Amino acid sequence: MQEISFRLVSFLIAAFAFGFGAVCLFRKKKPLYFQLLVCAAGCYCIAQLATVINIWCAVTSSVSVGMLGIFGCNFFLLSANFGTLDRIVDDGSNTKGPARAAVIAPVVMAAATVAAFCAWVKSDTFCALAWVIMLLPALPASYFNLKHILLPIDAFGFLRATKPCNIIAIVFYVMTAAYVIGSALGSGTVGGILSILMSLTVIGLTLAAVKGAKQWGI
Repeated sequence: MQEISFRLVSFLIAAFAFGFGAVCLFRKKKPLYFQLLVCAAGCYCIAQLATVINIWCAVTSSVSVGMLGIFGCNFFLLSANFGTLDRIVDDGSNTKGPARAAVIAPVVMAAATVAAFCAWVKSDTFCALAWVIMLLPALPASYFNLKHILLPIDAFGFLRATKPCNIIAIVFYVMTAAYVIGSALGSGTVGGILSILMSLTVIGLTLAAVKGAKQWGI
């Protein structure tokens, strides 16, 4: 009963984060960057809903559809920073230092992913491999997040608007890795608490996105 209570609270927080972000940002002329962050929140919400259903229906499998929600969340966070925005804010002049320093983020996330694999491999090898795949998008995503934090503010002020989102995204990756490792311990309480903390991070991401959209300039 305690475990499902934690998960239900986590889902409700995530659902509010997605709903609030969707209402505020799924409109015409709102920046796609922040809409992608809301989509990330939506994927995480789906992951939490799947977990609640699994617990309610007494599904004991370690691998679930909800894991794809984590993958989707990380992939949307990667998509937001990769591509057009990165080419705008990183023109190659005076950016080599931040670009090199940003490698620290994927290195740390790679170590966390290895730790998550090691935590699961003894009890469930397939689940361990599945979690590695789910966490993979966080490696390049964390690189762009940290690089955009370290880069000097661009002429359009994009990086000023996105900085809080990038900081929170990195916190989310770390929390996710901690959740995966904590879940391997078999404690529903630990997993439940970490899932709530992840949901609070997601709502922080949505709030930062809404605020950033107001600062966004062309």
